[in-house]
Amino acid sequence: MRIEIDISDEKVQNFSQEAKFELKRQSNRIAEEIVDEAGRIEASRRLPDTNSEVTQSNVKEAATQPRMVVAKKKSFTSKIIQLIAFISSLVAGSLLDTEKFTQTDHVIWFIVMSFLAIGTTVYLTFNQENNG
Repeated sequence: MRIEIDISDEKVQNFSQEAKFELKRQSNRIAEEIVDEAGRIEASRRLPDTNSEVTQSNVKEAATQPRMVVAKKKSFTSKIIQLIAFISSLVAGSLLDTEKFTQTDHVIWFIVMSFLAIGTTVYLTFNQENNG
């Protein structure tokens, strides 16, 4: 079975032949993605030992749900900040010894590592879209 899509001539009257071809190619690609996703949705909901039937709601859901965004590769800077957050959290945790809090140096190191851990974690949390 072949499914064709109708677009009125008025909407594409200013399109070159190459643009019309590309529109057709991209429409087919998007339609195939929707078909594949609708099949996955139906398969995930199908009971074992039942026949497969993709419904209108499966197709509508496949067409309207946001596509999985390919995760951006994390920048080197982001990886360094994550490493600093991890290490400073470990160091701050190891410095949490109430008996040694009578020593000024120990307290200063604990405060510095705690602020570093909190600061880097907050930065990474609020800049997730820039950090991958």
